[in-house]
Amino acid sequence: MSQSKKEKARNHKLMYKYFELNLSKPMDSQIAKTILLDNECSELQSENNFSFINSIKSVVGQFLKENELNYKNNNDFKGSPECDCDYNCECGLNEFVMPAFKNMTVEFGVYVESNSVIHNALKEFTSEEQNRLLNCNLMAVIRLILYKGLAYLAFDLNFHDVSCWHHEAAVLMYGGSIVGESLSPSEYVEESEVIARNYKIIGAKGGSQKALNYRNSQQKALIYHDKHLSEKHEKGKYIYSNDKAAREIISYFERKSEHLGYTERSLSNIISKHRNRQTKD
Repeated sequence: MSQSKKEKARNHKLMYKYFELNLSKPMDSQIAKTILLDNECSELQSENNFSFINSIKSVVGQFLKENELNYKNNNDFKGSPECDCDYNCECGLNEFVMPAFKNMTVEFGVYVESNSVIHNALKEFTSEEQNRLLNCNLMAVIRLILYKGLAYLAFDLNFHDVSCWHHEAAVLMYGGSIVGESLSPSEYVEESEVIARNYKIIGAKGGSQKALNYRNSQQKALIYHDKHLSEKHEKGKYIYSNDKAAREIISYFERKSEHLGYTERSLSNIISKHRNRQTKD
């Protein structure tokens, strides 16, 4: 049954609102609980925890406001990623924008050190409270808030794929902080490597929960891809885009009650690299 224009507009509005709401996670209360051990704090200590978080949010917001995102500088916009929307598309723009976001994270790391951000955020607290907070991983708090800020910035600029990437990175960092695994804001490692590393650690520390073997999962996914999803059009373009192939693979294994442990995005990246290797061979 086809939807009316009014229904489509309403659904689009709800989807847009949910997307924006999802960017707020992990929430301040979760960051305080996990990294600043808020559940073990007195009322005054808890107030200081949130005061510190709000101070860092102000610093990040001011930094993003003052530093222009120069993604057009020295960029000829040649070449495009493989996708279903021709070559003049958001996918291509997202690809070109990512280096500019990376530069901002690097610049912010320098900014934090040169402007004594942590010291300034703690200076109004007593020495006892300063020492308590310094025993927490305050850089993890800063990294999380930075990546959340970058996700919102990308969202406001309609770079939705870039926004999703930074949101996923923030969630992974939050998960990593639970198990003591950190990620530098300038360390734009492959998303699949981060996911594999964090899930493996979580599995190892989960007692009866076994660490996920991503090598086997990747092998299963690519075998299924080569058998069912590797057909091409006459012009040589794949019938199934990377994203669509990833969705098909994840859906197939979920129907078999097998969970590969990959997000659609990370598996899409793996498929893209796999296809590029096959083309070169």
